[in-house]
Amino acid sequence: MREYIPECVKDMVPENVRETLMDIKVSFLDRPVRNFFKRDYPKCVLISYIAFPFRKGIKLSHTNTRESIEIARVFDGLGFRVDVADYRFRGALDYSRYDVIFGFGEPLIRSYYKRNNDILTIFYGTGMHVCHQNHATLKRIEEVYHKKGVWLLESGRIVDKSWSVQTTLADAIITLGNEVVAGSYRKYFRKKIYLMPVTYYKIVDFREVVRGKDFSEARKHYLWFGSSGLIHKGLDLLLEIFKQLPERHLHICGPIDREPKFKRCYSKELYGTGNIHTYGFVDLSTRLFKKLVKRCGFVIFPSCSEGEASSVINVMANAGLIPIVTRESGIPGNGFGIRIQAANEASIRQALDEAMLLSPRQLEERSYACAVETSLSHSLDAFSEKLKSTLRTILDEWRPHSPV
Repeated sequence: MREYIPECVKDMVPENVRETLMDIKVSFLDRPVRNFFKRDYPKCVLISYIAFPFRKGIKLSHTNTRESIEIARVFDGLGFRVDVADYRFRGALDYSRYDVIFGFGEPLIRSYYKRNNDILTIFYGTGMHVCHQNHATLKRIEEVYHKKGVWLLESGRIVDKSWSVQTTLADAIITLGNEVVAGSYRKYFRKKIYLMPVTYYKIVDFREVVRGKDFSEARKHYLWFGSSGLIHKGLDLLLEIFKQLPERHLHICGPIDREPKFKRCYSKELYGTGNIHTYGFVDLSTRLFKKLVKRCGFVIFPSCSEGEASSVINVMANAGLIPIVTRESGIPGNGFGIRIQAANEASIRQALDEAMLLSPRQLEERSYACAVETSLSHSLDAFSEKLKSTLRTILDEWRPHSPV
């Protein structure tokens, strides 16, 4: 809702009113897009995801805007007319039009109450299973409460709707991330699960960043680059650790102002600690972003639950910053990253100690390998080809229900 209500007003509007306003907006202003590519193919797919990129174009604020367009292009290439509905849309849809429903949210779930024909249904998971996510984020919030004596639920990533229909009844699941992400669904889903990489926006030439970097200095500088849910994404843990490590620097890029309770609770660490540098939200296209990735050697992200953290992938691909991440961040294991075994202080300190053992030469070699591998494996072409081959497999294996 923060896209549509100014921050100064948002806290004055009750949550239930904000939700009602959002439902009205989605239902009446964000009407579904019909036949986006204007084709006359006999088959039709409904993509239940984010609809605004099909009207307003791609935004650099998140790679999902570009990925949503690419998903539509892949279905178009497979011979489907493409309709798109926002995942929050609760209006009427003629489900008899569709051979496939792809995505998540209200249109997909409501189809099970309305459909009278066989529809291949593919759930698209952009994060870990909601049951895992909610439990993980609430446990982290509880940890902060025990330390600070204040509940900061706004700094978690709590999904109020479990939407269990879609993660149980779908015919297949395609999810972003690694095997840990896929594993969060397997407790509830016995059919096939396919993994996909997120994409990244190429902003700078990583070769220039790596060539011009002083790695003896960069090994002391760490970047936290994330979105909302500051506790969920482990920023509180990093603040508590780095205030005790004055020889190492933490650079924070994220929407701190959107979580004022967290900002007040950690104001001393955020703004009164010499080796902690807080910038707020930083756009990928800014000079500040380029300056920071040239200064830092590592990107650190102790999140408790992600799909595949696109913010981290963007930093890895554009600048070769070595990822220091939890498995739950969704970042695949590789030979250049450093794993945080759990989202807690002891595990983070152990990973930081491992990082400091790298010589400047080793850090430079890993940095280059990180940028090369990530830029190839997370390109838009790689995303498109993987999605195309996965969808072909699902389409080939699916068999419509045959009544007895």
